[in-house]
Amino acid sequence: MSVLSALAHVQAMESMQAVPLTKFRHRHLSGRPLVIVPLAMAGEAGAPLAAMVGSAKRNGTLLVVAQPRNRDQRFAFAADLGQIVMDYIDSFRQDRRGQGERSRYTDAPQILVPNPSGVKALADLGRMCRFRATSGPYAVPDVVPEFGMWLTFLIERAEQAGTSLLLSVTEMLTEHWATGQSTLEDQNLASLMAWISPPSGLSVEQAMADAENPDVCPPAGPSTSPEFDNRDLAPAIRRFDTARTLGDPHALAAAEAELRELIAGQIQPTWRTVWQAISLLRSVPEAPRTAKRFEGDCRDFTKYSDYRDSDGLPQRKRDTAIGAARRLSRLERALAEFESDMAFDDRFVLADRRSAGEAFAGTVVETEPGRTATTDNNRRVPRPLVTVRTEDPVRLAADTKLISPSMPAGHKAMIVSVLPDGDATRITVEVNAGMGHGRVPKPGTVPEPGQYVAYLPDPGWRPTPQFPASDATPWTHSASDTSNTEVPENAAAEEWGNED
Repeated sequence: MSVLSALAHVQAMESMQAVPLTKFRHRHLSGRPLVIVPLAMAGEAGAPLAAMVGSAKRNGTLLVVAQPRNRDQRFAFAADLGQIVMDYIDSFRQDRRGQGERSRYTDAPQILVPNPSGVKALADLGRMCRFRATSGPYAVPDVVPEFGMWLTFLIERAEQAGTSLLLSVTEMLTEHWATGQSTLEDQNLASLMAWISPPSGLSVEQAMADAENPDVCPPAGPSTSPEFDNRDLAPAIRRFDTARTLGDPHALAAAEAELRELIAGQIQPTWRTVWQAISLLRSVPEAPRTAKRFEGDCRDFTKYSDYRDSDGLPQRKRDTAIGAARRLSRLERALAEFESDMAFDDRFVLADRRSAGEAFAGTVVETEPGRTATTDNNRRVPRPLVTVRTEDPVRLAADTKLISPSMPAGHKAMIVSVLPDGDATRITVEVNAGMGHGRVPKPGTVPEPGQYVAYLPDPGWRPTPQFPASDATPWTHSASDTSNTEVPENAAAEEWGNED
């Protein structure tokens, strides 16, 4: 946590009001997102109990697993949820533009869950569904493995910084607002919203007290409150099991209706809070570079859609060593680009990075606008030197490539020297791009004495690292050649708990 971030949290605590951390919203927010609020029994790792799903606040569909330990009911639930999600995804596979490799869908789906634990719940569900067979023993409906593969694709995209296909609402809120509570407490959606937008007529303290009371604001999922499980849910499930064992249709219908009513009371408050948070996030203007990142989401959505249309195989259970290295490289590059985009677009984020020494701003004190250099092709090009005096802490070394949000588009520079100047620092940079194609820089493309400028590191283009081929990988980093599609039936116990 940087100095400014810590200060914002302290200020929020003192004022008992959330403090904005950014000027913009740096995540794309779809005009028609699909909200999923998953629910699982406390203490039953990954056992689905229910989900509420829908693309509008007033048309949510509640799906319930009356007996979460029953395999058939679990996969009937997965089929129902999968059909809703796949219909939503398919609605974005209509409008496609461009030719050849540039052809892509113009929009992409967006799934929102209350918190990061909701993302984990979908990851568990995707892993269990994508390997299931649709024929033979223990067959499941055709939509189940398709749903599992798409969920896994969305989970993998969610790991990459700056993407918007699958998002946690609490993470979107905490990117923009700082509260006076801990990071762990910020994962409680009701508690977080109590800081940002308490209900009318209630103070933040009163709203937080309600948010922390599971009888007033049930947990935002995916786990239910243990008190609710012991007091209400477990007896209701036992009555359902008894009615099913006796074969009494009236008692069974009554038990199912009781379960749905109990679970609706637990899940609907979170459903309403999610849509309240979405409305709040829409009031924050979207950052300029967010649209470009969403184009990348549309490109990857199109690519995976084409892969599925060609009957591509499910994702591997585990990455190989080479696959893991490639994934890590991709995630690191995406994180660097996302952090740079945020700082470039948002002066609040830039100030945060300046306080950590990862960027700087100051006044130009010296320039050499006529300086030139000779390229490898024996061509003389302008390479002006600019010296900036800053009072920011600077932890950037010579040869660091820079971009500037305060200069025209395309402006780039490189640090030549960093020297102390009393309580300040003098940083000399060489401008090497964004000056036009002539031998003399265009007016306004080189900072002038007295001008205030800001610089931050340029993530730039980096070549994809070269890794050895699979057959050249040392045996210590090789995986046995096992099928991606064969999973023992008892693997359900790994995620769903033991069978009855």
